[in-house]
Amino acid sequence: MNARAKENIAVASFLIVFVGALVLAHDFGPRARMIPVPLAIFGIVLAVIQLVWQNLGSTDGLKMDLITVKDKLALDAKRAVQAAEEANTVQMIAGPYWVKVASAYGIVAGLLVLLLALGPLPAVFIFTFAYFIVTKYYRPLTALMYTAMLTLSIYLVFFVALQIQPYHGLLAPLVAKLS
Repeated sequence: MNARAKENIAVASFLIVFVGALVLAHDFGPRARMIPVPLAIFGIVLAVIQLVWQNLGSTDGLKMDLITVKDKLALDAKRAVQAAEEANTVQMIAGPYWVKVASAYGIVAGLLVLLLALGPLPAVFIFTFAYFIVTKYYRPLTALMYTAMLTLSIYLVFFVALQIQPYHGLLAPLVAKLS
């Protein structure tokens, strides 16, 4: 069996799963269908696009010169060894492994505390903005813009479109008394 046939079988199996999910979702109530039906339709569309793309596309890109591939693999292996040596040096400078693990758990714990104390929208806003600023991924104004867009999109999807009642956090009664 050639590679294209295997890829077609894999995509067809995904297509069957998505069609099955779509059929099963029609037995659900109107609110329960709000998530699986759009996801199944999106999956079906992507699977059909993938099938068309891999079967109607040109086969010129599939032909390889084995000598070029061998040289490229050797070069990639050499780069991988250099990257591993550099990563080892960076790890020695950055500190022990347990510090990285503890900081990762700290980040997750911080997000959970924000979620419980303030609710999802303020937590997402604060966490995302802080992440962008601490990692220096964006400048403050750009980070604020992207954070506001993310928070607005979460609000529109969950609280407007899906009509989910928002959780205001453990501090909501305190805030209500102050106002």
